[in-house]
Amino acid sequence: MKRLLLTYLLLFTLTTIYAQEREEKLFLNGYIKNLQEFSFVDRLEQLQWTTFLHNRLNFKYIPSNSITARLEVRNRVIYGNNVKNIPGFSDYISQDNGIVDLSWNIIYNKDLLFNSTIDRALINYTKGDWDITVGRQRVNWGMNLVWNPNDIFNTYNYLDFDYEERPGSDAIRIQYFTGDFSKIEVAAKKGKSADDKIIAAMYKFNKASYDIQLITGVYKKDWVIGAGWAGNLKETGFKGEISYFVPYESYVDSENVLSGSLSVDYGFPGGLYLHGSVLYNSNAEDSTANLGDLVFTSLTAKNLMPFKYSGFLQIANEFTPIFRWSFSSIYSPTNYSVIIIPSLDYSIAMNWDLNFTGQSFFEFEDYQTLGNILFVRLRWSF
Repeated sequence: MKRLLLTYLLLFTLTTIYAQEREEKLFLNGYIKNLQEFSFVDRLEQLQWTTFLHNRLNFKYIPSNSITARLEVRNRVIYGNNVKNIPGFSDYISQDNGIVDLSWNIIYNKDLLFNSTIDRALINYTKGDWDITVGRQRVNWGMNLVWNPNDIFNTYNYLDFDYEERPGSDAIRIQYFTGDFSKIEVAAKKGKSADDKIIAAMYKFNKASYDIQLITGVYKKDWVIGAGWAGNLKETGFKGEISYFVPYESYVDSENVLSGSLSVDYGFPGGLYLHGSVLYNSNAEDSTANLGDLVFTSLTAKNLMPFKYSGFLQIANEFTPIFRWSFSSIYSPTNYSVIIIPSLDYSIAMNWDLNFTGQSFFEFEDYQTLGNILFVRLRWSF
């Protein structure tokens, strides 16, 4: 642990000194966050709490106009009931599916966990119409805001709102821009297991004021084809994604999977914002689906929700330029499952932000409250 802390301190010091001398080439930014989690099922006497102290260091080095190198480190200290009461919590936090395991539990005891993870380590080369990136990176092919069937490389969980950078992959990504609004992109990712591989291509272009993309490739044990679009119906945003998965080892009489999502959003002149989305997931087993599975689950593009049908609705507004609120809900007709997500954001001062977010899980068919969580987060960015 001491060696790791000394290494980060040395990196921080050298970066600061070097950035002062050659400001145009080396950069450092990041943040420190304190997240308090309070949870209970249906009675306050069940209240449990967990403290998350989260530090992020983003190093960027630009030795020339064509080359950029990035190293980004995520350090988390977690203390409280989650550490000691949730089975496999430390394994979930330290999970790393890349070729090289770059996540370490430095300290782990009864109720304290200190994890350090490198989630970005890449070199980017740009020249003319070419853009090539090698290393741990985010390959983002999603177009919707909540559910992304096209985001086959880096699927993320919407409920994990505190991880705004989202997961990365050990990948090679090559982009060739064929025009101002069109490109061909090829990416390949490899994980630890033999089946954990993704090799896919995307063609993106603009037609009738719509950004359209077509994808195809190999997704683990499946062939995948898909399409996505983003545009407007008059003044209303309209986006959609669809992906179809076919097992390539037994494609005859196989159980193919279709995942598709649509979304619309509209901003009123007074600042009120509405966003709605629906998801269809043919891979879901509604008879065994449970909202509780979402909290500590690594989702995949083939299984973005545990239900066949899901809907999302959000309303948001700004009281003032520094004070914003939103109210979101996720609904499925299976067991009349509902997640309610209210949120408040307040900018205290320059680089200081305060957030309150709630997540409540219900199944109204049997009148069950599955859980309630309140998050309080203070963030300082540098």
